Amino acid sequence: MTVQQIARISASAPLADIVAIIERDGGVIVEDFLSSEVVAEIMTAIEPHYKKLKAYDATSTHSELGKKFFPEGSTRIYGLLSRIPDQLTTILRSPVWQGVMERFLSDEYFSYVGEEFLPQKSGYMLSTSAAFRLVPGVKPQPFHRDQLTYQVRFDPSNPLFTPKIGCLVAGSNCTIKNGATLVIPGSHLWPHDRIPQRHEATHAEMRPGSALFTLGSTYHAAGTNVCEPEDPDAVRTLFAVFGQRDYYRHDQQEILTVPPELAQRLPEDIRKIVGYSKALGGTGYVENHQDPFELLNTSQLGNFRPSA
Repeated sequence: MTVQQIARISASAPLADIVAIIERDGGVIVEDFLSSEVVAEIMTAIEPHYKKLKAYDATSTHSELGKKFFPEGSTRIYGLLSRIPDQLTTILRSPVWQGVMERFLSDEYFSYVGEEFLPQKSGYMLSTSAAFRLVPGVKPQPFHRDQLTYQVRFDPSNPLFTPKIGCLVAGSNCTIKNGATLVIPGSHLWPHDRIPQRHEATHAEMRPGSALFTLGSTYHAAGTNVCEPEDPDAVRTLFAVFGQRDYYRHDQQEILTVPPELAQRLPEDIRKIVGYSKALGGTGYVENHQDPFELLNTSQLGNFRPSA
């Protein structure tokens, strides 16, 4: 049986070509998404955080995702915008990242308010930011769709709808041997009751600086790291920078990992992407339907009291 390979395309290719592959296959590897200089900067910035981190052993996801969702021995650092803000800002400002998120997470709607026709739009925001590291001996992750926490079912009338988009940026070489991500191309069009099988998957091998974009409906999983400790590629490092529709509940509560005092120091566009803004449709307001962004630099921040 021939397994469909994950397509590859240069970051310099037209955005329409990148989008077309994602629409067809459910994912794509964008090569040279980041320059070697930026990758080196990100890896240097994250390393001090890894040195004080133990292997992943949390059980907080067992009830909703199962005991085997995060393999024992992997290491994970969340809330990257509070740890490596400059480097994450570079990714969030990438034309490819923003273009893919805009295409798959933004929509136009309309409603009637009384007899008045009201055009509406939705946008995107940062969903999750994390660094994932696999060391020798780490077991494989079960196949899953990233949208599973939103309990979305496949809709044949709107097959490309998803609440979120995955973006995994390679900080190291990602090989079959060290646990490169397994992807099942075309699985974004599967009904919710079809079970993913290992023989249907292909490895998303990547060089540092490449990025794997996947729809939230595409089945994938972290691979097995069978390297010896002395292998030069023994440790696999990925940076997850996911986007989501701006009217869904935050997957990762970025406004808690990036509190107001830190958000005030971030660039305006990044503050809005992280969640310090109303959705284009109006959800996410504070007080009298104000945009949280308006309050970050005012004396009203943190001073709200219940109305009499």
